[in-house]
Amino acid sequence: MADSARPIGVFDSGVGGLTVVNKLRHLLPHEDIVYLGDTKRNPYGARTKEELIRFTREIIAFLKTRHVKLIAFACNTATAAAYDTVVGETDIPLLGMCRGIKTAAGISSEKRIAVFATPVTIANHIHRNEAARLDKTLEIVEQPCATLAGLIERGCLEGEEIRAAVAADTAPVLKAGVDTAIFGCTHYPFVQPVFESFCGDSVVFVDPAHETALQASALLKKRGLLNEQKQNGYLQLFFTAEAGRGADLATHLLEPDSFTVRETLLS
Repeated sequence: MADSARPIGVFDSGVGGLTVVNKLRHLLPHEDIVYLGDTKRNPYGARTKEELIRFTREIIAFLKTRHVKLIAFACNTATAAAYDTVVGETDIPLLGMCRGIKTAAGISSEKRIAVFATPVTIANHIHRNEAARLDKTLEIVEQPCATLAGLIERGCLEGEEIRAAVAADTAPVLKAGVDTAIFGCTHYPFVQPVFESFCGDSVVFVDPAHETALQASALLKKRGLLNEQKQNGYLQLFFTAEAGRGADLATHLLEPDSFTVRETLLS
């Protein structure tokens, strides 16, 4: 098989990374994609750095068995905790999850930007550090969301439980007077309408999945790895547990007949 004909590998702690897959499918419709959601060990937000590095290595090893040509991290937490450690350990190009800072900076008139993310991502201050490198006048309001990813992973996309969690997480951000907010976890776009119901028109939301898809396209083009097939590419979804639930959540973003689903063990 020619290198350009190999699939793109994408992974996340669960279903959240399907937001990145969705963007990739629209931007690169002829690419085959293999997705791995580590639903057995989700959520990643409260895991240790050592655990996340080990999980990431195991996922990369699995995706290598699928003969992928690129591995895109569709997980902010794994990007923050493991990317710098594992990037030099494989000859397959790795792409970390984009931060969305450039897009948010171009939108924010007040230069005050919120980041909603898991506690691990917030603790690494990756968005704040990137903002400081880009524009020292930017103010980053970091908001750790302890329960959101887990709720979304369970399929809790509406109702009082998810509304209570979003209300608690948006209250300090609204008090800080931000005008732009970044979804620093790929799960959160699943419940963007809930965020918008609390923030109204006062906050514009940025989904870094689009930037990540653009970077994947640019990297493949630079390396001569764009798939030249004429038909639309296939999409294989693998989950480490509860593949049926993963498939149900996938239908919120993807056409029901556009993918196949399997459950797999990593180790």
